[in-house]
Amino acid sequence: MSAPVLKVYAGEQALTHLRQQGLQPKGVRAILGASGGPKWFVLTHLDRYLAREWLPAIQHPVHLMGSSIGAWRMAAYANLNPVAAIDRLEEGYLNQRYSDNADADEITAKVNEFVDHALGDAPMNDLHPLRHLHLVTARCKGMTASHSSRRQALAFGSVALINAASRGLLPRHFDRVVFSSEGSRAPVQAWDQFPTHEVTLTANNLRPALQASGAIPVIIHGVDTPPGAPAGIYRDGGMTDYHFDLPIKPAEGLVLYPHFSNVLKPGWFDKPLPWRKVLASNYSHTVVVCPSDAFIERLPQGKIPDRKDFERLDDSTRLRYWQTVIDENERLAEAFDQLCQRGNWAEVARPISEIAR
Repeated sequence: MSAPVLKVYAGEQALTHLRQQGLQPKGVRAILGASGGPKWFVLTHLDRYLAREWLPAIQHPVHLMGSSIGAWRMAAYANLNPVAAIDRLEEGYLNQRYSDNADADEITAKVNEFVDHALGDAPMNDLHPLRHLHLVTARCKGMTASHSSRRQALAFGSVALINAASRGLLPRHFDRVVFSSEGSRAPVQAWDQFPTHEVTLTANNLRPALQASGAIPVIIHGVDTPPGAPAGIYRDGGMTDYHFDLPIKPAEGLVLYPHFSNVLKPGWFDKPLPWRKVLASNYSHTVVVCPSDAFIERLPQGKIPDRKDFERLDDSTRLRYWQTVIDENERLAEAFDQLCQRGNWAEVARPISEIAR
């Protein structure tokens, strides 16, 4: 028997739900999208499957919450034609090309171009009324708000050391700012230690919020005070919420989390820290669906794409590699469909405690 290509993990409440009702569109009240840049290319066909088969079947309000690439994905999910929006996002991200030694001006301009392309001409008019967006950004404080790449590098290097000592020290350097659909609030029971501002999403700040949520320090310019938001420089939402370590618990139903792997890190600075994991209790209502280790090991280079591919690979090699991963991940969508057909979610799902603390 071949190894499964898809893994499912569920929190305590979610496991009970799966045993009693399985996993169906009508049971989903929120969908999460993590930071991770080109890691997304391992999920593109699963995103299309959910956009094509599940979103039209969700006839109640559903919260779509994301940071960085996850924010861009959730904006595509929120579109009246989400499959076409995902196609545009994939095309734009896949075909990025930069000159040798490209600076932040060049990278920022090209990233903003493909974000605009992914959104289309009238993005607010194209949002589905039942799909409530929550776009997570980080408002920088002190040196992390500098426009100088050199000062940013020094500041963020210092923050990384501080975070290794305690994640609880990061609020000195960042606030969380969440841009949410009008009249909607993110389904978070209680915010954590980061000062959190909730801002209404409008036609004037949708693009700036998306651009800010993906603004990687040093590499991409931050966004200066999106309309309606507190004054400051806004950067990648992964600074505060890389994979989310918040009690995201809808009043009823589940949180569906299509994720890149079975690794869950609270913040961007936690990536190299093996001991820093999310709390299992925060994932009590969540079902994580991700590629298995066996699937990832069989990909070219034995890994999913990441931002270092821009440095390690020339454009033609990188594009071939990324396109192969995109083609291969169609098997994840097929495996998810087979699970839907069989309905044996409770048998397949593993406790979230296996990958959380």
